Amino acid sequence: PAGPQFKNFDAFMQQRPKGSPFCFWFGSNDPHRPYELGTGAQSGLKPEGVQVPPFLPDTLEVRNDLLDYYFEVQRFDRDLGHIIEVLERAGELDNTILIVTSDNGMPFPRAKANVYDGGMRVPLAIRWRGVARAGVVIDAFV
Repeated sequence: PAGPQFKNFDAFMQQRPKGSPFCFWFGSNDPHRPYELGTGAQSGLKPEGVQVPPFLPDTLEVRNDLLDYYFEVQRFDRDLGHIIEVLERAGELDNTILIVTSDNGMPFPRAKANVYDGGMRVPLAIRWRGVARAGVVIDAFV
């Protein structure tokens, strides 16, 4: 009902009718449990560099779990960066509204699925050339 499914953004951009408005929903599983254990450390992230949220115990196990979470956040950022590069190469970046958000907070105890900041505070970034001002940070509950 919503149109064909595409395995990736490159295929979508190659097959879409040129000059026509488009909407692409990039629904990543990153960052989401279950993580592949140890991917954060294997990627070069260091447990001593982790800032443990005050609502979690500061243990090596928690630090390594956070590293795996950070790894998936970085992978999401890389994938989003690729989408932006494809739009730029196609000459569509300045003609496209990008909205990036999440459905809930980080997947840790006292965070995700709670009505405290850890569960309700999610990213929202909008790039809309000429309309949305760059660098604006809004701390209000939206």
